[in-house]
Amino acid sequence: MIFLYVGVIMLVIGFCFFLFPAKKPNPIYGYPSVLAKKNSQNWQYAQKTNGLFLLGVGLFCSVIGFFLKETGNTNYFIAEMLLIPLPIIGVFAGTEELLQRFDRRQSVENRKGRGQE
Repeated sequence: MIFLYVGVIMLVIGFCFFLFPAKKPNPIYGYPSVLAKKNSQNWQYAQKTNGLFLLGVGLFCSVIGFFLKETGNTNYFIAEMLLIPLPIIGVFAGTEELLQRFDRRQSVENRKGRGQE
């Protein structure tokens, strides 16, 4: 059941982040990593990317949770508690990886634009 509940929560947060991304860095709403706060392009990219990751992983967890519930396999509380951090960590790791790639591309494009490369 934990996968189902956490998946639904991630879906709701993902929809909010994707449909209504934070316009500027703030500590309450949005994906506030150091790299995301570097500039406005990174911030906007991080919000969309994190929203998509939350939607995807939330759907995945919800499907697993729904399947476990429908098949009657609801006695795996400890296993679910031990496994649920993996997809959550995956959301942050995936967002940071894509954000780092985006930032490197932006840096290269900015240098080319200034004629430094």
